[in-house]
Amino acid sequence: MKNLLSLPGAQDIVFVNNVKELENVKGLEDKRLCIIKTDFKDINDIKNFCSVNSDLEVWLATKDISRQNVLNANICGAKNVIEYPVRKEIINDFIKNNSFKEKNNNKHSVDNKYENIKGLKVMIVDDNPFNTDLLKEMLKSFGLNLSVYLKPKEAAAVIEHEKFDLALLDIMMPEMSGYELAEIMQKSKLNHDTPIIFISALSDAENKIKGFNLGSYIYIEKPFNVKVVKSQICSLLNACKENSNRFKESDTYLAMITHDMKGPVQAEKSALKMLLNNSFGDINENQKEILQNVLNSTEYLEDLVVNILNKYKYENGKIKINKQFNSFKKLVTGCCEQVKYSASERNIVIKISYETKIDTIYFDYNEIKRVIHNLLTNAIKYSFKNSEIVVNISGNKKNLIFSIKNFGFGVKTQNSEDIFEKFVSYAKETKSINIGLGLYISKQIISAHNGTIKFESIPDKFTKVIFTLPLKNDK
Repeated sequence: MKNLLSLPGAQDIVFVNNVKELENVKGLEDKRLCIIKTDFKDINDIKNFCSVNSDLEVWLATKDISRQNVLNANICGAKNVIEYPVRKEIINDFIKNNSFKEKNNNKHSVDNKYENIKGLKVMIVDDNPFNTDLLKEMLKSFGLNLSVYLKPKEAAAVIEHEKFDLALLDIMMPEMSGYELAEIMQKSKLNHDTPIIFISALSDAENKIKGFNLGSYIYIEKPFNVKVVKSQICSLLNACKENSNRFKESDTYLAMITHDMKGPVQAEKSALKMLLNNSFGDINENQKEILQNVLNSTEYLEDLVVNILNKYKYENGKIKINKQFNSFKKLVTGCCEQVKYSASERNIVIKISYETKIDTIYFDYNEIKRVIHNLLTNAIKYSFKNSEIVVNISGNKKNLIFSIKNFGFGVKTQNSEDIFEKFVSYAKETKSINIGLGLYISKQIISAHNGTIKFESIPDKFTKVIFTLPLKNDK
């Protein structure tokens, strides 16, 4: 070991054959690294030393690198467990990685990284309690919100209703493999984009490739180097959080720009309507046709602006549902009246049928109007010419039921719920213009009313959307 410490740059490293030798070492406060040889019988003394010298990086060198000893080392505050005799490559790597860093600056940088990821939610799934305890001890200094599951089926159930920032998954588990759990995560609504790290004793290339194909960012082999794994997890969480922050910033910027567009678009719409109404003199039919096309485009732009603003407001909790007793029949009739000219341009007839005496219920008039208007305009846009749109209002003991069915292009989708995700659009298939926010916002509004909404479609035949509103006056 003395030969290793004579290497250039090793003057900041101290090595002792046992923890008691440290009593005679001077200048510890100026050292970067302390390597203690141990058989782990003196683990309590090592823990006390680490506690007193928290700024000093401590490694334990041993002939017995077992899982239990790695856990004990981490609990007592040691950063790493290495094999004894210590190899020259390990010392060289440490010197190389620390040669251009000041001790205090390095500590400050690490602290900042920990601070950035504090409070993030991490799922740990492993059927071996020793492994979960090791990971918990290893990650507790990050200030993470850790959820541990010894049974992967329990973790699979939680995935459906709780969002995680990272999942650490074992592969070989009795009731469900880590691979199967990863597939469930990828299909879930909340965690389809959650980063995954597989931690496994399986070290063959085939399993590693399978792990990466399932979306794993990192594949860690057991037994692992605690210091390296901590650094990997910290770096991944930091990168994911930075990406999330950048997305939020761009989303906010988009909302600001869209808000500034709202006024000019409405002014343009009003001016076009005045021209079409001959407010400034008569215009010929060709001029009317051109102005009407421009007005249609302006109204589409207005809808786009409103949808983007509503998406931002809903996702940031800035829209509050204002429920009052309103006539649902009056609302539906008014919405159909508003779109009758757009329907007549394509020779589409809107038929309304009321199969219930239920009318006055408790809902937000403006928000539900937004939903119905969006469903009607979609139905007109994607219907065949010379067809009909059927609007039906029915009810049962618990809900008022609204349905709208049109006959036209339809949508082919494996999962009907996908249509309600934001920015999901089938504009390419239907050769139309659509950003994919209308149904997403509609679902947010219906959900805020404690209702449900579903979508049915058969390509080149029909599309049907049904939503419910509860009759109970639940505030």
